Amino acid sequence: MNNSYDLTLSEHGCKDCYKCVRNCPVKAIYLKENTTEISPSRCIACGKCFTVCPRNNKAMANSSIRVKALMNSNRTLVASIDPTFVAYFGKNYKKLITALRKLGFQYIEETSVASDILFNKYKEVWTTDQQKYYITSNCSAVNLMVQKYYPELINYMLPILPPMMIHANLLKEKYGSKSKVVFFGPCIAARIEANDESLQEIQKLDAVMSFKELREWIISEGITLKRLEDGCFDQEGSKEGKIYAALGLPIVEEELYGGKDFIKVHGAQNSREVLDSIKQEELDPAIIEINFCLNGCIGGPNFHNAEENLFSRTKQVKQYARNTAGTPSKEAVEFSDGCRRNFFDKRVWNELPNNLEIRKILKEMGKFKKEDELDCGTCGYETCREKAIAIYNGMDKTDMCLPYMRKKCETLSNLIFEHSPNFLFLVNRSLEILSINPAAIRHLNIEKTHDNKLHLTTVLDCLDYLEVFETKQNISGQKVYLEMQNLTVMQNLIYIEEQDAILAVLNNITTEEERVKQLMEVRQKTGEMVQKVIKKQMTIAQEICSVLGETTAETKVILKKFLDLTVEKSGDE
Repeated sequence: MNNSYDLTLSEHGCKDCYKCVRNCPVKAIYLKENTTEISPSRCIACGKCFTVCPRNNKAMANSSIRVKALMNSNRTLVASIDPTFVAYFGKNYKKLITALRKLGFQYIEETSVASDILFNKYKEVWTTDQQKYYITSNCSAVNLMVQKYYPELINYMLPILPPMMIHANLLKEKYGSKSKVVFFGPCIAARIEANDESLQEIQKLDAVMSFKELREWIISEGITLKRLEDGCFDQEGSKEGKIYAALGLPIVEEELYGGKDFIKVHGAQNSREVLDSIKQEELDPAIIEINFCLNGCIGGPNFHNAEENLFSRTKQVKQYARNTAGTPSKEAVEFSDGCRRNFFDKRVWNELPNNLEIRKILKEMGKFKKEDELDCGTCGYETCREKAIAIYNGMDKTDMCLPYMRKKCETLSNLIFEHSPNFLFLVNRSLEILSINPAAIRHLNIEKTHDNKLHLTTVLDCLDYLEVFETKQNISGQKVYLEMQNLTVMQNLIYIEEQDAILAVLNNITTEEERVKQLMEVRQKTGEMVQKVIKKQMTIAQEICSVLGETTAETKVILKKFLDLTVEKSGDE
């Protein structure tokens, strides 16, 4: 098995709804650069984020690549199938075995073969050891959860491998150590636990593939289940083994459980509650079977979009167990090694801020006093202080607080709306004003009518508004003169389809228009004055020219006379 973490989130599909963050039972999803990521050290692979994501944005690394590589290894291929396949594949479940043989598996067995072994190993432990509590270890999500979040309870965990690993060890012994074993099941956590480094020396499973991946693989190979013949397992489990693998341990007399109480728990909330009770030693001596998925494996994330409902799936598994029960194989009866395991402290460490640091973070979320801490749980954390601790540890952000963001948005929106100098109002198709800001009321002189409503028709020409409602096309930058108010505005009408309403934004440009008008008047007067000056200058020039002309003529006459006189005198001499 590989050691990479198989659960991923696609940043391209995330639309910031944060539904996965709110619903993660252990808060293993954190925010990074406006998208969500899974923290492998915190995740228990319960698959809750897979089922709640509206964008189907969560994904597992595709196991088919590894499985196909195993098929090219020239080794004996063995398939181990969880008995819940009956509920997943419905009426075609018998044909699945034939499909697996077509894909290249030489041997196909039912994982419930190991359930009989598991139950016997459980009984060996609780009948020989004398401790107060025993917690079953068949659910991989619970195994991960106890090690990470309840490490003080690991001594109460039954030290037995889950059925898929016991079966893999049995199959390796049966078909040869070099054979390759692939487990097919509904559990996401099973794959993660199979990759656990602490188990690599004691479990021999080669690959884990979900039923969903198996269906996709079959389709990609052009195989149609309904056209195949029914197939048979090389080995299947007993009736009890089949039911246990799908629905859990039977609730029978106390003697079977060494006189201890038997507590059967399923679902995330119930799982945490019973673990908390064990931690506080509030329960009587008991054997506790915990399935993290609601209603057990057939209620897991792989069945999220199943065609059949939960009750039909349960009925299918029970009928299958009654009608196809086998007997434990000789190998299973004699199998004793390869079942034990240990649990380890893998606790998640959170740095705990002091009260001053918590108060600082709370203030950043707009929570200045105790009354502001609503503890609404909308963010996914039980209390505002828990959220503050998560923020301190980099697992959350302040803007994931809905009351805070709503208040912040309302405050900003109200500030803009109330103090904007523009005229802002929202009009419905009946031309009723749904909302209006003070600037519009003040300048447009809008008054309520007898029915206590504001009507646009009483103050403005509404033809443009009717046109926008009809065409659903916005009007931008239209200069309009409001005769009743003696105002000139730049009109912007924005159609909002969701509300079938128009947002009107009127920018009062009356003052600017007056300034332009005054400037034009000044320019006109200046032009007239210039024309007068030019005309006067021309007149003066003409007058000067006239005077100069007369003076020149007189000078010419005088000079002529003077010249003539001079010539006469010269002749006399």
